[in-house]
Amino acid sequence: KTIGDQIVYNSAKFKLLFGATAEQQHQAVFRVVKITGSSYTDNQIKTEIVKAIDTYFEITNWDFGDTFFFSELSAYLHEKTNELISSAVLVSNDPEKLFGDLYEIKCRPYEIFVNAATTSDVVVVSALTPATLQS
Repeated sequence: KTIGDQIVYNSAKFKLLFGATAEQQHQAVFRVVKITGSSYTDNQIKTEIVKAIDTYFEITNWDFGDTFFFSELSAYLHEKTNELISSAVLVSNDPEKLFGDLYEIKCRPYEIFVNAATTSDVVVVSALTPATLQS
């Protein structure tokens, strides 16, 4: 009886989220509320938010076929930027989508998440209102 090793290669695909290079259905803007009295500029806040999102989506933190939940990313953003922002929401760029439609995104078994958001995908607002929660 012989024993053999077998290697099976399966192709994989990155699932880009949020930025302009992501599929249209996954493009979104992060709207963040700056802490009142903060000495940080809007550009500094945007840069720190994108750094935190990049860290959250490091490839070592994800497995193929995982599900993204915005509530987990939001908690992470609050932990990492607690001196900068008081709130963060994700608003789809697609006017047909409702607020919250991107709060859960699933991958196929051969896909893994990657952040495509840049500082242009982060908007600092003074408050979350119905107008700021629209595309």
